[in-house]
Amino acid sequence: MRIVLLTLVILFSQAVPSFAKCKLKDICTMMQKLDHFSILNACPNSAPLLKECKHVSEEGLPKLPTPEFVDNGDETITDKVNNLRWHKKGTDQRLTLKDAKGFANNENFAGSSEWRLPTLPELQTLLSPEKVVNASGKKSWINPIFDHSKAHYFWTTTTCDQVSVIEEIYQGKHQKKTCQKGDSAAWLVLFKVGSTLWFLTKDAKHRIWLVQNIQ
Repeated sequence: MRIVLLTLVILFSQAVPSFAKCKLKDICTMMQKLDHFSILNACPNSAPLLKECKHVSEEGLPKLPTPEFVDNGDETITDKVNNLRWHKKGTDQRLTLKDAKGFANNENFAGSSEWRLPTLPELQTLLSPEKVVNASGKKSWINPIFDHSKAHYFWTTTTCDQVSVIEEIYQGKHQKKTCQKGDSAAWLVLFKVGSTLWFLTKDAKHRIWLVQNIQ
């Protein structure tokens, strides 16, 4: 009888979702201090509970039209559809979002000083629907005209108070990501895996991919 009871206890504990071990109150408290990776490490599979901590807007940012990229031959790429000019390669320097904006304001490159950080919809236009060899000679989830060779996260200026829910197809699977940090967190793109995610902006340091508007 004891063996049967012990077996039932083991089976029941295995059947309980791992996020059930973290109470909703605990998860909501963690969201005030931690990014979503840290929360998921502490409470695996807790994603279904994140949106219950606080009401978030389901309204996302409109996507830009499909780009048409042209290599200008001066280490810049022009998107003729969305009237944008990009650096062909992202920076290697890691900066906080605040410092990244300052860096962009002081950048003088390819005969122009009008560079800035992209919004999330703008940076997402660089994503490729599949992993392909790009201008660096290595594979990444980025349009092959760009030079991307390392696993870097890239800042956008889109904060979580502007858009708190992102839905995307990640390597063939639908994903829904929720950020409830308001203007203390911003969205980034990781081209190595073709994914969008968010980080707290105060101390996190990441790379930047500069862009500018053109006529």
